[in-house]
Amino acid sequence: MDAATDLARTSADVRRLDPRPEASRDPAQVPITIVGSDGLGDFVDELRASTARAMDTETDFEPRQAETRGHVPKLRVISAATRARDGTERAWVVDVGRHDLIELATALHEGLRVPDLASDAWNATFDDRVIDTHLMEPAAAAGAAVGSLRWWDAQLADALLHQGLTGFSFFHGLAWAAERYLGLSVEGKATTQFSFGANGPLSDRQVAYAAADAVETLWVSEVLREGLRDAGLEEVCRLEQAARPFLDRMERAGLPFDVQGWETELAELASRRVEVLTHLAELTGGGQGDLFGGGLEPSWNPDSEQQAREVLNRFASDEVEAWTTKTDGRARQLAPTDSLGASVLAGIGGELCSALLAYRDLSKTLSTYGHTMAEHLWADGRLHPEYLQVVGTNTGRLASRNPNAQNFTPRLKPYMKPSPGRVFVYSDLSQAELRFATQLAGDGGLRAAFEQGLDIHTATAERMFGVRLDGPAGLAALDRPRYEEFRTKAKRINFGILYGQRGAGLSRGLTDAGVPTSRGEADALIKAYLDAYPGIAQWVDERDRFIGHFAATSLDADWPLTLRLGALWPRTDDARRTLRGQQRRHHSVEEVHEALLAVERAAAIDADRVAGGPAISLSEIDVAEVAWALSFAAPVVVRSDGSPLSFCSHTPAGRRQQFTFSADWVLGEAAAVVGCSTKPRPTEVWRRVLARFDLAPPSAPAGGTLRPAVNKVLEQRHLRRAVIDEVGVAMGDADQQFLLGRALHTRVGQMANAYRNAPIQGGVADVMLDAYGRLGEVLARYPAADAVQTVHDSVVIECDEAEAPAIAADVKAALEAAMSHWCPDVPTRADTDIRSSLSETSIIEHIG
Repeated sequence: MDAATDLARTSADVRRLDPRPEASRDPAQVPITIVGSDGLGDFVDELRASTARAMDTETDFEPRQAETRGHVPKLRVISAATRARDGTERAWVVDVGRHDLIELATALHEGLRVPDLASDAWNATFDDRVIDTHLMEPAAAAGAAVGSLRWWDAQLADALLHQGLTGFSFFHGLAWAAERYLGLSVEGKATTQFSFGANGPLSDRQVAYAAADAVETLWVSEVLREGLRDAGLEEVCRLEQAARPFLDRMERAGLPFDVQGWETELAELASRRVEVLTHLAELTGGGQGDLFGGGLEPSWNPDSEQQAREVLNRFASDEVEAWTTKTDGRARQLAPTDSLGASVLAGIGGELCSALLAYRDLSKTLSTYGHTMAEHLWADGRLHPEYLQVVGTNTGRLASRNPNAQNFTPRLKPYMKPSPGRVFVYSDLSQAELRFATQLAGDGGLRAAFEQGLDIHTATAERMFGVRLDGPAGLAALDRPRYEEFRTKAKRINFGILYGQRGAGLSRGLTDAGVPTSRGEADALIKAYLDAYPGIAQWVDERDRFIGHFAATSLDADWPLTLRLGALWPRTDDARRTLRGQQRRHHSVEEVHEALLAVERAAAIDADRVAGGPAISLSEIDVAEVAWALSFAAPVVVRSDGSPLSFCSHTPAGRRQQFTFSADWVLGEAAAVVGCSTKPRPTEVWRRVLARFDLAPPSAPAGGTLRPAVNKVLEQRHLRRAVIDEVGVAMGDADQQFLLGRALHTRVGQMANAYRNAPIQGGVADVMLDAYGRLGEVLARYPAADAVQTVHDSVVIECDEAEAPAIAADVKAALEAAMSHWCPDVPTRADTDIRSSLSETSIIEHIG
């Protein structure tokens, strides 16, 4: 069975794959009203009386300003779509430049002040910023009593429906959504965008375009609400929508950054790096002078782990053998398989390892946080990191970019500081994930420790090992090394168990942390932990048993259809990308289908993307199959109805993390099994495929296994499919499907850790969304205060020093209230302080 084989599917079977509905409505049929100054009253009345409404903006494209950081394009048109109580729909187009600014801002403010009814939008943050920057804020500055509008972001809702799906990593455009949910091929967002200049009358086509965007947003939002309801995602969507304004305001406010001070620090770090390199050269037999006269360069590359191992074996052999004796029970040199992570170098110790650690730290700081930080500054002299909701991670945690505000090095943090007279309020939910796990598992032992305010890791160690750690008779006072060992073990398991840590991982982690632990000892530690906390043990067992049950009973994959998707998807995606490169807009399924046929006629398939891939006749591909392929962000294992094979995890708020299976990964695993097999038939399959592509058979290194070498060969992804197709030809469909099923079973097992952790990370993410919504209300009472950063379970507020104590108390209360709402049976604590920079060394006052 290969991709060239004509699957026995009827026309009805193929049409059934098309996920698009039949279009039943046409935006062009919705009547449009162009709102003049004398029609504002009618527009306001219709907005106020509507039962549903959507809004959109069109902006003046300014090429010279488009690349300026922080530039908000000028507002030209506001369009709206309304639905009256009797179901009548109407579109409205407002040419902003033809209206008095204060009158228009007041009209919108009044017309949209309807309790419990927000305006639907696609990418509400963009529309909100445009309207605020060019309408509401200028009107407010002129004395109008107006403010930001209320929005319901359909783009966020769509992302929630796709969260966790293989390949899904960023928001869809409105044109994609209109085609996917309404069956419409439209000229909307991400499609042909007509140029809206700053002046001149709007053309009929521009008016129709703007109105259609609003109507499509209204209709798509309606479908999405039904999808959210069916999927049980209404509550988590409410949390995301409530958090969005707070996060938007935080991005707008930005983070104060002392760029001059940081540049001075960088110069000192660069000088220190030269000194460390010179020291490394001196410790390892000398080196050669720097061409710029700055010191010595070692004769070996400190960035190479292989060369670093060789140098340590030669120049730090005593320390290496002492470390291996401690970890392995026998003295030996470092082997090629030994990692040289920071914990290993610290464990080996000595002057050479210390110098290597210093070199790595300096190099990372200079390369990751060097002069590039200044490139992110806006005209106001502040950094404005972006925070991504839903698409940032599979779990619901936020991601950050431009720059990544969640990964600042400690050296950088002192330079993130407000101006004189201003301070930061920092608040962090203490041990949020462990508390949330205690709530989910209902574990009485952990709950009691939190209720008593105990050090949770010390309390865990005492329960596990039956020893007293605290107090005058405890190990903390009598035997500090043993106290540290017990507490370190407990801490590792407390956090590791939530991420699915098993004996092997715990053994490595403890050993790298300086507490040598064998696999057997690690297994015993996990058992002792689960015995100490039976609620956690039961919860872990239930999560793991689900994975086992799913792997045993639910792998109803349709392998012919999966292989069909695997062959078709790269070609449809390649055609889509090619069209996008020619004209930056969304292209309909029909356009992509036509492009596929043109590609075949021109024999112009992208060789790098599909070289050596399975033969497939593009002329036989139906439009419905193209629509089906394009509905995936990557090829996955599918069921017979064309839907992805999947399972889900949910948080108490209903957040759904979907687990699907990359077809490419499954093919790679199955092909690797063939490549490592010693049986005659798989060996012959492997030999044939390698010969077809003029490749030499890989061999295992001395004392090693063949699998890494086979995996290296299979990095050429087209070989994975070639091996599986050859299995079908040479060994038959049954063996091919057995092999793929075995690979899929392996993949399901590998997801056990992520499945165990999903409701915990996702649950705490929901808590923080709740907190952001509450903090938005808090900061509304303090006009001079702004949120400037959030990292996982913490938030930073910049404010006047005089207001800091009151704001700190309110922020602490908001975080604790959000955590208590979702974690009602476990005590909550938000560690809160006032500080002069992001650095912990700059704390001015702790808040009780």
